[in-house]
Amino acid sequence: MKPGPFLRQRLPAVYNLLINMIERIHKLLAPHYLYITDSLGGSFKSFFISNNMNEKISRLKKNLDKESLHILDIIMQRILHYPDESFKRKIPKKVPVIGGLLEVEKYDNRIKVNKYLSKVKKECGLPRKYIQDSVFYYKHGLLFLPSSVEQYISNQDFIDIGAFIGDSAISLKQYNYKKIYSIEVSRKSIANYKTNLEKCKISSENYEVINVCIESEDHHKPVKLPDTGSAGLSVNRKSGKYDFITVEQKSLDSIVADFKINPRFIKVDIEGNCLKFVNGAKKTLLKYRPVLSLAIYHNPGEFFDVKPALENILDNYTYVIRKLSGGIINNQCHSEIILLAYPKEII
Repeated sequence: MKPGPFLRQRLPAVYNLLINMIERIHKLLAPHYLYITDSLGGSFKSFFISNNMNEKISRLKKNLDKESLHILDIIMQRILHYPDESFKRKIPKKVPVIGGLLEVEKYDNRIKVNKYLSKVKKECGLPRKYIQDSVFYYKHGLLFLPSSVEQYISNQDFIDIGAFIGDSAISLKQYNYKKIYSIEVSRKSIANYKTNLEKCKISSENYEVINVCIESEDHHKPVKLPDTGSAGLSVNRKSGKYDFITVEQKSLDSIVADFKINPRFIKVDIEGNCLKFVNGAKKTLLKYRPVLSLAIYHNPGEFFDVKPALENILDNYTYVIRKLSGGIINNQCHSEIILLAYPKEII
């Protein structure tokens, strides 16, 4: 119910204040969606039915710290309880979140993070919707790692796979990368990337943009996909009301050799294809022993198989899992789950 016309005509400031309060209360009380992504490589629930999950879960949890295990337990509860996106339904906000809130999701922490991100907006000039806590506050998880990790990667080459509009290249500049090699599928995003780095006064000598799609091997044909220019652009999505582009597919080992990269830090967020990255980066991982930040939440193959795949390649690494988003609504209840890895010898 809205205030009457008398108040609107005689006391417009009070009227507008009341309308604003009513809208905020409605927003706070209105039901919201909580669901699990199933459009980027399959349903987690189907995966649970089709696999030996005792073995999968055991391998995923092997040698993780207490906080990682706690996060995994809660996320798996949500994965099994909340509906897939295909069957999403509204849930009253008064209903407690499955597993309870993680530390990053608690109100006090979200207020602290949002204050920081508001300052970032003023400094870098990006629209607020592009200033994500996972990128600008948690620095793709580097915030959680020992200080010796920062020393290890400082003034070295970085690789940013899934570079989007340059948000990571901007945020990670505080780690004094020598050069960041940004791999991005979307040409629309690449155009915005260059504009944004210029605004932030990051020299073109400090970055290289590579328009390829990551694959496990180099013999695959170029892929055709709609260039949405969105953060969720993926080769797993084959339709869209956009211009289609054709992009070459290459392994990271091939890219590293072609561009003569010596990577000490690699961030990967490629909407469900992280396992392809691992399978196509074996030489790079063994030779350079980089610090890794890998998004593993898009599909069950990423979530359960990326860490064991890395352990089959790399010896003497520490693995950590963290959630880098305070959000809960929609698929945020399980998104921004990141696998962090670094060589033990640097500690």
